[in-house]
Amino acid sequence: MARNNNNKLKAFVRFDGSGRIVPSSLIVQAFKPKVGNYKEIDAKECCNYSTLPSNCIQFVVDTTDSTFFLFSFVTSVPTNFTISWGDGTTHPDSGSGGFYEESHTYAQQGRRYTVRICFDSPEIVQQLEFLGND
Repeated sequence: MARNNNNKLKAFVRFDGSGRIVPSSLIVQAFKPKVGNYKEIDAKECCNYSTLPSNCIQFVVDTTDSTFFLFSFVTSVPTNFTISWGDGTTHPDSGSGGFYEESHTYAQQGRRYTVRICFDSPEIVQQLEFLGND
């Protein structure tokens, strides 16, 4: 698994007016964008430069405080999706569109897991929230 070893590059995500991360807003560059509410995140953890399919998003879950992880998303139309929880567990699912809430309990505390969610079409995801996972 490749990592961002270029120390000159930093990773930034954009937040909307409600404090939620804007889906697909990850930018990797040397300087913080001047337009928009961007915050730097750890580029060495966020950015796996191995081949990530364009219909997937990927993030890291840290189980230092809890082994339970919960997130939700909203889609504009029906969708099929698959969640790879990073511990060998895969969860394929589908729905008629609207609000989805997904959760997982990890077996080991104090570890980091790389989670990947693949959608038929990621453009239909209107909102993605990590609830109570501060």
